[in-house]
Amino acid sequence: MTLASTRDLEPSETRKWIEKYYKAKAGVPTIHRMRILRLIENLTLRTAAVGYLTESMHGAGSPQAQRIMISRTVNLKEKRKAAKRLCGIEE
Repeated sequence: MTLASTRDLEPSETRKWIEKYYKAKAGVPTIHRMRILRLIENLTLRTAAVGYLTESMHGAGSPQAQRIMISRTVNLKEKRKAAKRLCGIEE
């Protein structure tokens, strides 16, 4: 919720600070990290959040049991590719 806007990366005084403090892994552009964080924000706190959908409140076990089943069946590599594609990040 306190993530800077991508517009703040345009030539400005704040760009150097954003690049410094949002940098994580070498070789990964800050803009890519910011886009992924916005996707996570949308999926967890905004209208795309599962917690707001009726089907997530059906009482079919605990949230932890759901996490375990998802981790067993999900193709994480494909999900990473999909997230990057949604964020406009080129491989």
